[in-house]
Amino acid sequence: MKEMQIKEKFDKNDTLVVKGIAILLMLFYHLFESRELLETLQVNHAPFSQETFLTLSGYGNICVAVFVFLSAYGITRGLMQERELTPARMMEGAAKRCARLMGNFAVMYLSINLLWFRYFNYAGLYGKGWQGGMLGIVDMLGLAQFFGTPTMNMTWWYMAVAILIIFGTPFLYLLTKKIGNYVLILAVLLPLAVSLDEGVERYLVTAALGAAAAQEGWFERLFSWKRNRLWKGLLGLGLIAVSVLIRQNYMVHTYFLWIVDAPVALLLCWFGGEIAGRIPVIRQVLAFFGRHSMNIFLVHTFFYLAIYRDFIYSFRQAGLIFFVLAAVTLVYSVVLQLLKTGGKALGRKALHFRKGEDPDRQIPGKGKE
Repeated sequence: MKEMQIKEKFDKNDTLVVKGIAILLMLFYHLFESRELLETLQVNHAPFSQETFLTLSGYGNICVAVFVFLSAYGITRGLMQERELTPARMMEGAAKRCARLMGNFAVMYLSINLLWFRYFNYAGLYGKGWQGGMLGIVDMLGLAQFFGTPTMNMTWWYMAVAILIIFGTPFLYLLTKKIGNYVLILAVLLPLAVSLDEGVERYLVTAALGAAAAQEGWFERLFSWKRNRLWKGLLGLGLIAVSVLIRQNYMVHTYFLWIVDAPVALLLCWFGGEIAGRIPVIRQVLAFFGRHSMNIFLVHTFFYLAIYRDFIYSFRQAGLIFFVLAAVTLVYSVVLQLLKTGGKALGRKALHFRKGEDPDRQIPGKGKE
């Protein structure tokens, strides 16, 4: 068997592939998360038994841990490349990242309300008058979970976790620089010693593992392991199967999920970069979904749970239901991104013209690059 070309690092393309895996797992979980849902909506889950199907769908909520791991890993890698890193510089970078996140969220929020405003009772949700308007702005910025204010979509609770990761990972980075992998011990002990926010308690170990993996070069070590493609693929699938059995065990799922999710997220990231990310077509499809994963995460609830619920589940077959939701949300995200790109281009043109510049004018003696 021909040896695989050895990867040197976990790069941005790998991140997109893993995000694609995570967002598809999330759609699968939300669509088929309970026995009552399967029976009430008459979902055909053949060839799997109901018990096996629910075990597989339940595994899908590992998606949040994967996103947390990737965020902590990516932020840490970025900090490692900074030459002069001061606390002020770290917080400045975190503030900019947070502003981009909130800006993208606001665009998505506005798009939903422009399209489907007739479905929402704003006065009933936010209240009337300027107070209702203020609560709507808080929700539009993705801050409802922070303040415990009303929100249009409970799935948006993740925004609070995402913001905490953005501002918390620099501190994990500094701590990891000092004590290395021992940061994981502290991450396990801290929730046992003090009361923490639910999101922090649930994903602290996963974020710490992401920071440690970046700082200590775990993926570089894993990728340097010389084995052929088939052997690594079979090993990866076997480990994922074992992780399903362990993670979905009742005792583990009830008491130890906040610890177990961290190594499972690492496993899926390795599998995405080492195996799935090396297979043509599959790589491109997963990366495309990964590129749109945030929009899909934030908007999919409106499709499957509220506005188009009857349409989505009308296909009865689990595979078809999953495919339709994935396709519809992906199309929505693609159109939204095109509108955002067009809006940015028009904004740049308007700014140039306002300054008396012509953005389309060619500089004499130079052609288009």
